[in-house]
Amino acid sequence: MRKQFRFTPAFVLGASTLAIASLAHAQATTPVLVRNGASVIIANNVNSFDENEAGSGLAIGFTPVVGSTFSFLYQANVVGFNNAAGQPIVPLAGLNQSFGTGGYEFTIVARILEQVTSVSTVAGATTAVFSATGGMASIFYDSAASGGVQSVTSSGIGFDDGHQVGVFDIVGGSGVSNFTTFADGTGLGATRYDFTVRAGTGVDASYISGLLGTIGDLHFTSSQVLPPGTSTTTGFHLSSPTGAPDLYPTTPVGSGLLLKVDGSNTFTTAVPEPETYALMLAGLGALGFVARRRRK
Repeated sequence: MRKQFRFTPAFVLGASTLAIASLAHAQATTPVLVRNGASVIIANNVNSFDENEAGSGLAIGFTPVVGSTFSFLYQANVVGFNNAAGQPIVPLAGLNQSFGTGGYEFTIVARILEQVTSVSTVAGATTAVFSATGGMASIFYDSAASGGVQSVTSSGIGFDDGHQVGVFDIVGGSGVSNFTTFADGTGLGATRYDFTVRAGTGVDASYISGLLGTIGDLHFTSSQVLPPGTSTTTGFHLSSPTGAPDLYPTTPVGSGLLLKVDGSNTFTTAVPEPETYALMLAGLGALGFVARRRRK
């Protein structure tokens, strides 16, 4: 018996949606142009921001129990810019110098919601693995003309003020984070998460231009260390941006787990894989087939 197959609109939509969704599976670094908001170039062909190794992280409510949730705060100033090969790019003079003498800074702040997915203990060392369930990050630019104060690690002031260049939302379930505590009270961990530009906000092209889409626009990696050492601070997000809502409430360290965090942000864009092209063409072909059938 001969069977006839008919493409329905639902099938076509499903094929197209699946093809688009799979775009996030591959990413390529994206070079961006970094400026000061007044057409002055700070650095060109920048693929990543290198943050201060004295960046601070705070895990609030963390317990090594599977299924438990906690918040992770982060703040750091950018100390350098790298190209696609990971080589430093010499920026415009004045990075992290006094605002009073023409200096400027970029800072990164974040608030990430995480859930513990596994816990194991071997030879007195306990390792917890977490997955991100939500959260956001922002990039700020500040100088004497931007209305903020220069960031200070010890107090936590000045990291989320000045001009908010962009807001990014975390891709839930992306990447992975882990932290191991040892019997002597020290700890070591690593993080890898992806963020996308927040819908309806975009990134201010007067400061960062060249981003190519909304999938995987900010890729964050870091190492985390206990004790915090030179990253010790008394508070997080103590300032507020100029002309924008304060998305990061002031938070004292309190009883949270304070860590030294050495992070970096790489700008990326989604790249369709070969199978994605095939799937997308199949969806478009089916769409054309349906259109021809309807005309007949």
